[in-house]
Formats: sequence, structure tokens, C-alpha cells
Amino acid sequence: MDKIDQFIKYVDENYLGGIKTNLAFKDVTTLKIGGQIGCLYFPKNLDDLITSFRYLIKNQIKYFVIGSGSNILAADKKFEMVVISLKNLNKIIKLTTDKFWVEAGIKDNKLAIELAKEGYTKMEFLSIIPGTIGGAIYMNAGAYDAEMQDIIQEVIYLDEKGFLQFYKKEEAEFAYRKSIFQKRKGIIVGAIIQVEKANIQGLPLEKIATLKKKKKENQPLNLLSAGSTFKNGKSYEAWKIIDELGYRGYQLKGAMVSKSHTNFLINTGNATYIDMTQLIAKIKLDAFQKYKINLECEWEILD
Repeated sequence: MDKIDQFIKYVDENYLGGIKTNLAFKDVTTLKIGGQIGCLYFPKNLDDLITSFRYLIKNQIKYFVIGSGSNILAADKKFEMVVISLKNLNKIIKLTTDKFWVEAGIKDNKLAIELAKEGYTKMEFLSIIPGTIGGAIYMNAGAYDAEMQDIIQEVIYLDEKGFLQFYKKEEAEFAYRKSIFQKRKGIIVGAIIQVEKANIQGLPLEKIATLKKKKKENQPLNLLSAGSTFKNGKSYEAWKIIDELGYRGYQLKGAMVSKSHTNFLINTGNATYIDMTQLIAKIKLDAFQKYKINLECEWEILD
């Protein structure tokens, strides 16, 4: 029995959540690319996660944490690892008038709508960001001049030794699409966020409707993508650079640059990891040669 089979047995015997096997990254990511994984694990709650995570560490089993599967490009190979899904860690708990404890597995869109219904503002931008709160914190995700760091008060983190740590916003090293957690090997399990009551009743929901309309008009929502591909720079927007290079609608085998938004690379249905990485590399090379710009990929790439 290999290590992953032993982990599956451990989870089953100790009732630590659910397990799915015979899955690949293409089954659990929005881009639908990637090879087999050892198993997909769903802890029921934070206690289960801590217990099982310590087992993984002790037994030196590789792991990867996934939210809704956006922002990920995985190689077409077999990954001997446990993929941890936090979808069951999805609680929202009101702490004070304007502060909430939110677990990492709740979807960004759901959190935005739930709080908007209660009349809260400042978090509407999350309604158009694919993924979950854990991933949004990890990437300091943002849209329309708003970012996670604008609402974060504290991040609760399960460190690489299996112990909970608490990071104040000032300690999280938030920057454009960056956080200290990208340098760590643990798991974001939740956060305390601070929002505020809107002055006008119904305004947060109206704002969400407006943002969703803009997104629908400008992004390829009905196609297979991992979200926006390249980070913007201080002096440029990535989509404009890609557009000016003539890549709108460009296709390399199964990978294609979206016609509606050039910073979205699309899987036309049969794209491979090689197709997508070659297209990324080609765009980056052209951007550097013509504009001396180093485009930086937003996606987490597993090879």
C-alpha cells in the first residue's frame, strides 16, 4: 500500500471527510487541463483539516490546495499528491457590526452577495472574481480598483508544521496580486474581514449587478479559461499589450487568445499543457522583444 492509499485509509477510519479517486486536474480546474492526481480530499471542517494535514506532513505526502479550480494550469502527467478541497469550509460568522469571520472555502461571489443582501458594501468586487476566499487572499485578488487587502483585518493560516497562525493585515505583505502566503507552504483557512453599511438601501446589490453586466460584456464566461492570465504593470495593462501585438483570436493548436478579452487564454476543448505554456511563452517573448516588458503570469503552474 503506497502513502496515498494509507492516507485514504486514515481519513476513512477516522471519519475526517470525503475522498474521491480516479480524478485528474482537468476534472477539477476551470481550464480543464492536467493529469491524474492521487486523490481529492474534502475535510468536513477545520478540525478535520488540521488532523489530516498533520498526517500529510508527518508522512511527507505532497499536497496541493484547491478552491474552485480557477487560476491553475497543471501538466499532463501523473501527480503523486493529495489535492485538498476546502469547499466544506464555507462559514460566514458575524463578529461585530461590521466584522465577519469567513472560511477559506466560501466562493467569492457567494460572500459578496450574502453581505450585499444585508446592506454591506466594500466587498462587491468579489462578485466577479472566480474562486474562493482562500485563493483571493493568496493572490490579493481584485477588480475595478478594489483588492482583498482593502477588507482584510486578519488572516488565519495553517502553517507548514500544522499549527494555526494569525497574520494581521500589515504582516501579510499584500501587494498587487501578491501576499506573504505565496512564500509559504501552509493553508489559508479563513480571515476576519471588515466591511461597512451602505448609505443607500439596495446599493450594494445594484453595484454587483452592474459589475456582473460589465464582466459578461467583456469576458469569455462561456469558454474554458483559468481567469486573467497576465498581471498588469504600473505603466501598462496586459490586455492592451497582447492586443497591440496582434494576438486577439490567435490560436496555437488547442490554446487560443480570447476574442473578447485578450488577457484570457482559452482551452478550445482539446488544449494540452504544452499548447498553453507555448502560447504563454510566445506572448511573453514578443512583449519583451517589442516593448521590453516582462509579462508575469498570474496562474499557478504545476509541472
